[in-house]
Amino acid sequence: MTTAEDSVVVKNIWYMLAYAYRALDVTGFARIATEDFENVDDLLGAILAAGLESQRFRGFERGYVDEEEDLAGVRGRIDLPGTIGHRASMSNLVRCVHDDYTADTLKNRILKATALALLGDEDVKHETKSSLKRSVMLMREVGDVDPKTVDWRRLRYHRNNRSYELLMGVCWMVLRSRIASKREGETHFGSFVDNQHLHQLYEKFVLEYFRRHHPELNATAKEIPRKAEGDVPSFLPQLQTDITITNERRTLIIDTKCYGRILETNYYGKEILSPAHLNQIQSYVLHEQYGNQKKVEGMLLYALTDRDSARSEHWNEVGMDLYCYTLDLGQDFSRIASRLEEIAGIVQGTEQ
Repeated sequence: MTTAEDSVVVKNIWYMLAYAYRALDVTGFARIATEDFENVDDLLGAILAAGLESQRFRGFERGYVDEEEDLAGVRGRIDLPGTIGHRASMSNLVRCVHDDYTADTLKNRILKATALALLGDEDVKHETKSSLKRSVMLMREVGDVDPKTVDWRRLRYHRNNRSYELLMGVCWMVLRSRIASKREGETHFGSFVDNQHLHQLYEKFVLEYFRRHHPELNATAKEIPRKAEGDVPSFLPQLQTDITITNERRTLIIDTKCYGRILETNYYGKEILSPAHLNQIQSYVLHEQYGNQKKVEGMLLYALTDRDSARSEHWNEVGMDLYCYTLDLGQDFSRIASRLEEIAGIVQGTEQ
């Protein structure tokens, strides 16, 4: 039995995707925000169906793909090893490699594979499957791909294929992570939190929220130069922040956490904040503050799960202002936005 709470959680996955991939204003996805979904697979299917329908009218991405053929004449360039092999077998054929301008690109193969996977998913609505099936039928020239062989980091986007970015994010979830695990027919945010893929989505969502609603805070995922002198060992890690928001007076470094427990139990049975998390944010603040006239603060922003309590902690430690906040993704999105506005207010000096 799906509850109202489940629907809220699922809808918030859509908001996270829409912010992370800057799709809030894309006309083809407008109806997604007005629909209710019982589970994440149904939501992802609806997003993919809407995106494929939009691509059908816009035109699927096309690109040049190397094709090999054995021909009596020469087309394109000659593949010498293949041609020598023909000569050895007394054949007059020439192995040729030529560029073919086709829709059979890797991104389209991923789209097709994901649509086929969702067609076999009992959690996806019938009308969504009908739309997916129409799109698949129009992708006859697109081949297959083994999802396990896809290097998602090598996918590239530019002005002409930017519409694929959100769709590839959806495909990534469907094919690689299946972030919606079920417990007695219900969907809980707590069941997602150990998934590294959702952590990356959460991080990108928070960053893009500040970029969209607070351009004056210059939100970025910046690398902080390490303030070290002399021969610095090459094995020292980079100081790569998840999110840094700043104005002319203050800087807040936010480290997002979307997995595991907020508090750990130490050797003596006492619950404590993760020393690794705390050391990480302290290191960011120390290096950013060094030689900086602005006030630099640090925040650990945890996605709240049903295994922890909400927190809005603030303390000063050796001159550093530090925060431990939670963001409850199981509530209505307006309250999530309100919480992020509260965080923006720390830099703006308007926090309560």
